[in-house]
Amino acid sequence: MDRKEFIQLFGFGAAAVLATGCLGGCSSSKDSDPAPGGNGGGGSGTTDVDFTLDLTDPANAALNDPARGFVYGASNKVIVAKLTNGNYIAVQAPCTHEGFTIVFEASVESFRCPSHGSMFNSDGTVANGPASRALKKYTVTRTGNSLRITG
Repeated sequence: MDRKEFIQLFGFGAAAVLATGCLGGCSSSKDSDPAPGGNGGGGSGTTDVDFTLDLTDPANAALNDPARGFVYGASNKVIVAKLTNGNYIAVQAPCTHEGFTIVFEASVESFRCPSHGSMFNSDGTVANGPASRALKKYTVTRTGNSLRITG
């Protein structure tokens, strides 16, 4: 093999490796949405959120703590918060910006991403970025001491 053939083979090999990496990266996901089930902020995916919280369970006591007022559910895919009017709200826990887990600021009834500072209103809409999409809101149904979260 002479020098010219070696350089050509090396060039083709490098191009093949790069092309494989690019194509593999392109096909790994159709949606980069960090929301649970790929359906944050009005996406078209479906979710499988359906769980119940027992309000008398000590694990859920933070919901009734005026300083905290929230718990996570569904393997941290959902954050459930209690508003000052006594109503409960549930939204996706991953921020729509980069997927970091949000927290509830009880004093201002807003959700905040501790990583990049995005703020969301209590209904999940964006108050300020860098997030540009609303949080997915789930249905909360209270029956006695139970909250059922679906969506």
